[in-house]
Amino acid sequence: MIIAQTALALAGEKEKALQSGCDDYISKPIRKDELYKLLAKHLS
Repeated sequence: MIIAQTALALAGEKEKALQSGCDDYISKPIRKDELYKLLAKHLS
């Protein structure tokens, strides 16, 4: 599982990450609840 993380939440960043092979995307500042949801989504 690869979750891309970036400090810049620019338009198109998520799509670029997913197209490059990442499983998901999260931007800073990282909220714990959002990170936990992504982890649960990919680990269950």
